[in-house]
Amino acid sequence: MTFWKKLWSGCADLSLDCRQASRAQSDALEGPLPASKRTGLWIHLRLCALCRRYGRQLQFLHRAAHDHAESLTDPAPGGLDPAARERMKKQLRERPPE
Repeated sequence: MTFWKKLWSGCADLSLDCRQASRAQSDALEGPLPASKRTGLWIHLRLCALCRRYGRQLQFLHRAAHDHAESLTDPAPGGLDPAARERMKKQLRERPPE
C-alpha cells in the first residue's frame, strides 16, 4: 500500500461519501462540526457539484423556515378567548388514551 493510500485510509472523516456529506451539511446548520468532519466536508464539496447544490438548497430551506417561524404571531385577531383555550386544554388532558 502506498504512503498516500495509507494516509487517506487513516482519515475516515476526510473521505466522506455523498450521503455522509449531506448529513454533515444538515448537522452544520444545527451547530459547529468537529474539525476533521468540517475538513472532510470542505474537501467533498470542492469535488462534488451535486452536494454543493444540495447545500445551497438546504440553506435556502433553513432560512425560509426560520423567517416563516419569526413571522408567525397569535393565530387570528378574533381567535379563541383564553377561557375557551383553557377548557380545550382541560378536555384534551382528561381525554382517555386511544
